[in-house]
Parts: sequence; structure tokens; C-alpha cells
Amino acid sequence: RKRRILPWIVAFLTLVLVIISKTAYSAGETDFRQGMTHYKNRQFDQALPCLEKAANAGNTDAQAMMGVLYFRGNGVKQNDSEAARWFEKAARAGNPDAQTFMGVMNLEGRGVPKNERQALVWFEKAARAGETNAQNYLATAYMKGQGTTPDTAKAIYWYTRAAKAGDANAQKILGALYLNGHDGVTKDTTKARQWLRKAADQGDTDAEQLLRQIP
Repeated sequence: RKRRILPWIVAFLTLVLVIISKTAYSAGETDFRQGMTHYKNRQFDQALPCLEKAANAGNTDAQAMMGVLYFRGNGVKQNDSEAARWFEKAARAGNPDAQTFMGVMNLEGRGVPKNERQALVWFEKAARAGETNAQNYLATAYMKGQGTTPDTAKAIYWYTRAAKAGDANAQKILGALYLNGHDGVTKDTTKARQWLRKAADQGDTDAEQLLRQIP
């Protein structure tokens, strides 16, 4: 059984960490900061009113985090539809993290009807804004033909964008593609070693195993 290259839940949790690491300088910043402090301490019941207040004030990171609370059932009853509502609100306001979340919700059919084409739209918006999880998802969509015609050149382009930004998953995937070759990808052990080493240096054990296959 082949391991999925990009387990969506790992990317989802990574996006949560990205939001946590941000410092807000927008509407509702004080409430957002306080809410995130409670969230990091797993005080979800206290995080909820702070984040909701900031979200209603127009803070898009808070809106995205409201989606996270409903998606995971932290301090509220788990509700995919409500999660999608908050994600979409922030996504339409231009928040790249929320756009990636909406891509995931459309891709998986959670809270909204499954729609791979719409997922692609959200992933591309976030990817163009530099969100590396979205770049991974977009590349995978082009590689597999999810919501679009398969296009290996575009897949390599987006994996490379993410890899150059330091994303270990994209580095590993590029390394594997160059190691084994693929339709539209010429086998190149030099490039394979380069990208796998970068991923391995970030602690990716799969990349380390692939490196051992290179003479």
C-alpha cells in the first residue's frame, strides 16, 4: 500500500501553526492575540469568545481560526458547515490560509459539496500569495488531474516554488520524481539528491530512505 504523498490533515495542522505564529495588526488584534494565547494553552472555552469577537470585527486570521474551532470541535460542537462558513468568509477577504482551508474543504467535501475544480481555484489563489501548503496541493492536483487536465510541467513548477521556499514535503516529492522519473520528468539523480538532502536535513525520514537508493 502506497503512502499518500501529502496527507491533508498534516497540511491542515501546519496551517493552524502558521496562524498561531502570526502577530495581528488589524481589526480585533487585541482579542485575536488573547484568543490565540488561550488556544495555544488549550483553553478553548476561553479562546472562543475572544476569537469570535475579533472575527466579527473583521480580523481574517480570527475568522480562519473560528473555522478551525468548528472543524476540530475545540470549545464548540464539531460542525463542518460552520467551519466552512468561517473559512469562506476569510478566504473571500483574501486570507491565504483560509483560502487553503477552503481548498481542503472542497477537495474533501467537508461542509460543502465535494468540488475538485473549486478546490483548485482556492488553492491557486493561496499558492499565488505564497502559501506553501496550497502550492503543494495545487501541484498534486496538476499531477493527478484533480479538477483540471493533468499537467506535469505545472505540477513541477508549483512543487519547485514550495521547495525553494523551504517546504520539506515539496522537496521530498521533487526528489522522488527526479529519482524515479515520471511522465514529463527526466530522471536526474543530481537533482534528486539535492532536493532529498534538503528534506532530510529538515528531519524527513522518508527522504532519508530515498537518499539511500541513490548510488
